Amino acid sequence: MKVREWFSLVVLAGVYLLCSVRYFPGLPAKTAAETLLQIVSVAPLPGGATIILVNFLQRRAGQKMAWDRMLRIYLTVGLMVELLYGLHDYLGKAS
Repeated sequence: MKVREWFSLVVLAGVYLLCSVRYFPGLPAKTAAETLLQIVSVAPLPGGATIILVNFLQRRAGQKMAWDRMLRIYLTVGLMVELLYGLHDYLGKAS
């Protein structure tokens, strides 16, 4: 894997984790616990979508996909799910 691909994968993972953070001002333990709970409870959605998408792409291409491509697909789907869930969560608390 090239340095540029590795760097983009790390940035994508960082953005995914940033979108997963559930921040509680002044309560770092609660922030960590809620963030971990968020990641664990939402992970099956992008995980299942990734399995289906990777299976489809592998059958279409006729060859096995590299692990970094699978991780990139997971993080992209997870990022979309986290953004939607975060919007729902924050907008729901505001009203």
